[in-house]
Amino acid sequence: MIWLIPTTVFVATDQHTKVNITADVDTRLRFERRIDRDFNRTNSDNRSELLLRVRPGVTAKLAKWSARLQWQLAESVVWTPQRNFSATNSDATVASIMYTDGPQKVTVGRQKIGFADERLIGPLEWINLSRSMDGVRFQNASWDVFAFRIGLAPNRPRDQRMAGVVHNHRYGTTAYLLKTDKVGADDVTIHTLNHVWKEKVNKGFRTEIEIAGQIGKIGSRDLAAFAAHGRATWQLNAASTVAVEANLASGGQSAGHIKTFDNLLPTNHKFYGAMDTIGWRNMEEVTLLATHKTDPKGSITFGWHNFWLFDATDGWYSAGGPINARAGGLYQDPTGSSGRHLGTEFDLQYSRVINPSSTLTCGIAVFQPGGFVKSFNPGASRNQVWAYGALTYKF
Repeated sequence: MIWLIPTTVFVATDQHTKVNITADVDTRLRFERRIDRDFNRTNSDNRSELLLRVRPGVTAKLAKWSARLQWQLAESVVWTPQRNFSATNSDATVASIMYTDGPQKVTVGRQKIGFADERLIGPLEWINLSRSMDGVRFQNASWDVFAFRIGLAPNRPRDQRMAGVVHNHRYGTTAYLLKTDKVGADDVTIHTLNHVWKEKVNKGFRTEIEIAGQIGKIGSRDLAAFAAHGRATWQLNAASTVAVEANLASGGQSAGHIKTFDNLLPTNHKFYGAMDTIGWRNMEEVTLLATHKTDPKGSITFGWHNFWLFDATDGWYSAGGPINARAGGLYQDPTGSSGRHLGTEFDLQYSRVINPSSTLTCGIAVFQPGGFVKSFNPGASRNQVWAYGALTYKF
């Protein structure tokens, strides 16, 4: 690993002003192992990955102005039965200038943009490369207005543009989002209206709801779709919490209409199971979560997720967006005869703060396929297993 010593340098410009320059570093090392990604024991698709990310950064501040540059070296080494390979990315993950005046700030350049819980727009920091946006953003206590294109991301959509207006008020957070893109020969225009509401009912109970509706055009077809999320959380005691959650997103298509919700640019890893088998598209889910602090520096989390397709004729969309692949094709049955039940996922994760700068996390998860998945692998269906361990260091 590469370590940088955090430093602060003051450069005098005159007797009244000085530039404050601060250096920092963010590193992460993670190992992952996935067994039977396509749930088929006859197809050898096991995969191991070693992921290293090093991000040295520097921030310069002068009065109300600041500039931020963070470089990223992302290295991945992959082992599969078919071949071993590696990939390297070296690029600026942040390169921006910010003007701050009290609660108001304007940021221009490459930056990380997200709002609310990042179900629709977020930087997706879980993946090694993550996501950065090239654009402009205005923020104050009540408003968040932005426009951008994707500057850094895996399989970067070069023609995609996003703009949004987000309003924080006493009844929650309301957002209008506009996405334009070009996919093949099709022009894409999607309007999304989103609202997030959170309420602390009492000391030990809180709730949250998020709903979204979409209209637009994808080529010659009209889009009309919706999605919803609900969660209730109970604080059992100082160390333990439990939560129940439900999620759904519409799906289905015809010659002239699309009903499949567009998940836009989310941080899906935080929500629909640690294994990242599904996104907020053509899905239904019920979830039970339990977290317990083992001591002041450690915590363990258990998750149970049960998944269905919203529309049996539409596909099973991955956390990254496309339909999940299987041996010989995709997990989609246009006839709908394969049913809707995708399966059940069990997650167990542990996190420990080693010191103020470093954290260790690890976990294991099992996905038991349901009737829909088994129908594509008759007599050969098998559970998918995933495990990881990660060490982060920031200062």
